This record gives sequence, C-alpha cells and structure tokens, in this order.
Amino acid sequence: MTDPKLPAIRLRPAVASDAQAIGAVFDAAVRVGWTYLGELASQPMFTAADWDKDVADHAPPNLMLVATDDADRIVGFTAVHPVDCEMYLLFVDPAAAGRGVGRMLLAAADSALRAAGCREAFLYTHEQNERALRVYASAGYRPDGSIRESDFRGTRMREVRLVKQLDNLETNA
Repeated sequence: MTDPKLPAIRLRPAVASDAQAIGAVFDAAVRVGWTYLGELASQPMFTAADWDKDVADHAPPNLMLVATDDADRIVGFTAVHPVDCEMYLLFVDPAAAGRGVGRMLLAAADSALRAAGCREAFLYTHEQNERALRVYASAGYRPDGSIRESDFRGTRMREVRLVKQLDNLETNA
C-alpha cells in the first residue's frame, strides 16, 4: 500500500528533453552520496552537452529509464546496456530518498536485462560508496573480486564489480 501523502512514482523511457534534469539528479546525488571524493563531489562533473550525449547514447539497444513524481519531475534514473548485461547507472535525487525509487529503478533495470536474455547482470560502484553497496547487496548483487581503477580529474577511483544471477524470475529488489 502506498502512503497517500507521498507522490506516486512512475517509470518511463528517457527522452532527449530529460537530459538536463537527469544531470541535475546526478549532481544532487553525488553531492550527498560521494562526499568521499571531497571537493570534486561539490561541483557538476559533466556538462550539459555531456548529458545530452549520454541520453542519446542510451537509445536502443541500450535503455535509460527515469522515475518521475506526480508533477513529472525526474527523481531518479537508471541505464542498462543489454548487449553487455550491464546495469550502467542508477541515481536517485536525495529529496526522494527512502521512498523506494532506487529499488523500483533497480528492479526495472534487472527486468530489462533479463528480457534481453541476460542470465547475469553486473555493475560497478565505488568501493567507498557504502550506501550503494548495501542497496545492491540487498537486491542480490555480490562482489566477484574484480576491480576497475580510473583517474577522474586527478582523483584516483576504484570501483568494485558486483554481479547478480538473473536466470530465474525472482526479484530481490
């Protein structure tokens, strides 16, 4: 049963005009959730053109979904790459945190990958992102021991690879 005081959340495919709102959700989520990156987290990481391109790059066979509230404001988004079976992005506006938006997006991402024939999904997340690690673990994602390292604007980043079996119809999200 939904709380009547909370706006309903709906999922839909992202469209080009969503790009800047998606970027705003990303920036808000990063400011709150990636404080371990210090000053880097307090400034936008990507330009408006970067977000336009990212949304365009998630046309089929890729998929980007947005979660919207009653006023059609974007409160979260996810992206999947079915060819690789990767859950690529998942971010929720901190103002919408705790309302199940992330779980809804994660379940939709898993379903999209399963529908594309993926038997296993994977994703990468920062090893310091304890909240994300807990959310993914509760949804059935487990570390497989792989680490991806990169340099972003002079900051060294380590990401752990998490995997989840999708070959059954259960949804753990």
